[in-house]
Amino acid sequence: MTTSDTETRQPLCGVIFDLDGTLADTLEDITDAMNAVLAEVDRKPISLSKVRSLVGQGLVDLLKGAFDTDDDAFARDVVERYRPLYAECMLVKTRLYPGVADMLDALHRADIPMAVLSNKPDYLTKPICASLLARWPFVECRGHLEPHARKPDAAVAIELASTIGRRVEDIGFVGDSDVDVLTAHNAGMRSVGVTWGFRDRDVILSAGPDHLVDHPSQIVPIVLGQAQSA
Repeated sequence: MTTSDTETRQPLCGVIFDLDGTLADTLEDITDAMNAVLAEVDRKPISLSKVRSLVGQGLVDLLKGAFDTDDDAFARDVVERYRPLYAECMLVKTRLYPGVADMLDALHRADIPMAVLSNKPDYLTKPICASLLARWPFVECRGHLEPHARKPDAAVAIELASTIGRRVEDIGFVGDSDVDVLTAHNAGMRSVGVTWGFRDRDVILSAGPDHLVDHPSQIVPIVLGQAQSA
């Protein structure tokens, strides 16, 4: 998306990151846990590409898609089966994407406060962040907690901006999906879409991101106000 040179060069005072598909490649562990649940009920395994298309809307919707059902009661039962299986394997294959550590190092050196907001349940988000992001002083890592609405609802993103201590318009929201871009728009934050995650480039573009990047290193000049307009 084309932005004006003035908008592009305006530095940001804080960044909120999505987790799955943005900072961390969690796809294989999610798929392994999903297939363990499917095996328990004699269903065929699901592919990585199918899981990739389903991640991002929350656990119940993920499992509804995997089982091809709209039955809420069945989905809740499957969720209870999935949770302990995923908790056991969620850090087996999960890793930061290449270039993310260097990007976080650069933002930390620039004293940019950072936070995480995921639609993954909070009790799963926190241990993943504690393991993978321990070397950086994130202000807060937050997953979904009832009764809060999930992204693209902006309420929790706005709350995190307050925790960071910055105005929403001075915060960047970085994510790999249209949901993340819409969250940024709804919160009045600047949106940065990333193309290495779980959604195709066209899907992210359709949501109208302020910036679209193909490598984590490209996030740093955007935050520091050094990027050129598209």
